[in-house]
Amino acid sequence: MKKIALFGGSGGLGTKLTPLLEKKYNVIKLSSKDIDVRDLEALKLFFGKNDIDIVINMSGYNFDNFLHKLDGESEIQDMLDINIKGNINILSCCLPKMRARQYGRIILFSSVLAKKVVLGTSLYSGSKAFIDNLVKTSSAENIGRGITCNSLQLGYFDGGMCHRLPEKYVEPIKQSIGLKRWGTVEELFNTLDFLINVEYITGQNINISGGLQ
Repeated sequence: MKKIALFGGSGGLGTKLTPLLEKKYNVIKLSSKDIDVRDLEALKLFFGKNDIDIVINMSGYNFDNFLHKLDGESEIQDMLDINIKGNINILSCCLPKMRARQYGRIILFSSVLAKKVVLGTSLYSGSKAFIDNLVKTSSAENIGRGITCNSLQLGYFDGGMCHRLPEKYVEPIKQSIGLKRWGTVEELFNTLDFLINVEYITGQNINISGGLQ
């Protein structure tokens, strides 16, 4: 049974996703309390002790504000450290063993906001666009070694941040989605499972948003 390191798996979406993954895979669910993705040494220790076949990084940080109103240095730094540095740290630590074993699957969570302009999301959307480009380079560097690296540009799902939306925003957002509904956790699992089992898809930013406009 292949082993998954699921970073950020303790959030609302990750909590729903984990039982589905566990039916087919050996899942190590990691919250920020288990491993801080900003801590390079902790990640080196984890990957040194564990033979991980599949890395899924759902961890992220969001802080919205207009650019001319940004003055929270700590929030800005947290977003850069978790969304950008965290993904770099994970890749640099998981890849050596994957390259040695000639097998690996890496799936990083991006967002539809990497390509969709929404006021007040400049830092968040910029950090997700970074992830989308990071997987392309990682894929090119490891092509032919049995390693794939892709990102999921996530839309709105029945879990996580959808449950924190103020009620007044729920219906307008649903109306902007082609399918007029949230994505299901089962649909997210099916996408992950497909990417894990297909080597021929790598270096891709896969939009999974139900036709969000």
